[in-house]
Amino acid sequence: MEPIALTLGQQFDIEQRSRNINSMTDVKQLQEISKDLLLAWQQEIARSRAAASPHKK
Repeated sequence: MEPIALTLGQQFDIEQRSRNINSMTDVKQLQEISKDLLLAWQQEIARSRAAASPHKK
């Protein structure tokens, strides 16, 4: 399976956010971002699963 290609805009967004994360020194803020990313990742998995099986509820 080939990797999914990111758009130029997505690549730019990743780079910009990566730089922001690299400049952070507040551990609590980094923990909150990590939790938000974990939730978003799991929600994306659920959306992908739902899209792959649209007839199931």
